[in-house]
Amino acid sequence: MIQIDADDGAVRIELPHGETATIEGLLAGAPVERGTARALFLEPEEAETLGKMIDYILEKVRIKPESETALRAIRPKLDGLFGSSTMITS
Repeated sequence: MIQIDADDGAVRIELPHGETATIEGLLAGAPVERGTARALFLEPEEAETLGKMIDYILEKVRIKPESETALRAIRPKLDGLFGSSTMITS
């Protein structure tokens, strides 16, 4: 959830597990826009499963070249966030 305080212009962000972040010092009424990037919050076990699914698809499933390119671009990002434990070594 994102809240913008109309009085002091602070932006408060509440994350799924109750963590919060506050950005202060913005002018009241300052526009806040959503960018094109999105966040995906995963537990380590979920990231491991997603990594295995991506690896399986890349190795065993015939997919369009543009889909393969997209998955190959995502895979290192997943490893970067969760370490190489999400990478299958066989």
